[in-house]
Amino acid sequence: MKFIFFIIPLFVLTSCEQTGLGVTSAIKNVALSPITAVGNIFSDKEYKKNKEATKKQSEESEEEGLKQFCLDQNNKPLPMNEVDQLLGLKKNIRQSACKCVSWGNCPAEICSCNILCPEGFAIFKHPAEMTSKNLSQEKNGLAFRNDSIPSKHQQTQGYCWGHARMTSQFNRLAFFKPKNKPPFNLNSSNLNEQNKAIEFYKVLIDKVSKNEAVDIPGFPDLMSLSEHPAFQSYIGDKVAKSWADNAMSWQALSSGLGSAKLSNEKYRKAFSDIRERIDMNMQPTIVFTSRDSKFFTHAVLVSHYEELQDGSVKLCLRDNNNSELNASDCTDSMTIDPEKGLIYSDWGEIGSITVAHNENSDANAQASSLKEKCKKENKCP
Repeated sequence: MKFIFFIIPLFVLTSCEQTGLGVTSAIKNVALSPITAVGNIFSDKEYKKNKEATKKQSEESEEEGLKQFCLDQNNKPLPMNEVDQLLGLKKNIRQSACKCVSWGNCPAEICSCNILCPEGFAIFKHPAEMTSKNLSQEKNGLAFRNDSIPSKHQQTQGYCWGHARMTSQFNRLAFFKPKNKPPFNLNSSNLNEQNKAIEFYKVLIDKVSKNEAVDIPGFPDLMSLSEHPAFQSYIGDKVAKSWADNAMSWQALSSGLGSAKLSNEKYRKAFSDIRERIDMNMQPTIVFTSRDSKFFTHAVLVSHYEELQDGSVKLCLRDNNNSELNASDCTDSMTIDPEKGLIYSDWGEIGSITVAHNENSDANAQASSLKEKCKKENKCP
């Protein structure tokens, strides 16, 4: 027990705030660390399995994914000889009419379920034309910054890890349907109707925080949902809790201790892992430490990456301390300098960098939930 109370102050120092929420989570995470360690082993194995399935899916889908069809009024494909006779039908219109891609608009009898609802992390590719850079638009971010999270839990600076994780959870799992009518009206003059609407959306927010895929009717994007006064504090509490569960852990502590400069080979290996995840349609959370400043850590999303003329790579960051606009144009970025090592444009020299320890287990659960949603919608076995 003495050891637990000795280690708690170290947990607190790894983060931005020092409240009872953090201490409580630290105690819980220390007690559960043996179970967590075993769980991480299984999560890592499942992640590797999903990664291999993603690679195989990409190879098998390349040819079939090029297929495109025109549908008649009964949602059946027109014979290609009839399509060829439609001289006024431009090729780009035919492509948008129906295409065999993940989450595509073709029914299962036209495109195989293996294409519509792909294996592994290929299921993250929705909508089909979405790119990592486009996903980094301001509308796909939370309406509040890390230093102003509207939570009931007191903070001094922020809940960076929870902010990053919640953003990625919504971007991977939430299907915003602004034209769909929700079962209850948020703008009703009837207070009972309003309360039912609020509870309806809170259930959806709960599901996303538990890595479940959902449709969110009546809202166009995450920004509009999170800026609504009925949900700001509720989402803020989820962010705070997510921070506590992940930042107050052994893995986070080890990240906070890693402030020394690493070899460029190790930095390039970390970049390679991050690139691989982005290529699998993720925006992973990374945790890094300021050079020679133990416990001065931060967690952000990697938006996308750019290949530079000299063959090196620049990671574009979605930093919850800065404007959402900085992500898509890569204002906040990380590069590897031949002499100085890892450099963050906003912080300067960086010590350690690692993919957040929750990424593998989150990705596994999210892919499974998305797969089930896709199969159900497309009537796939």
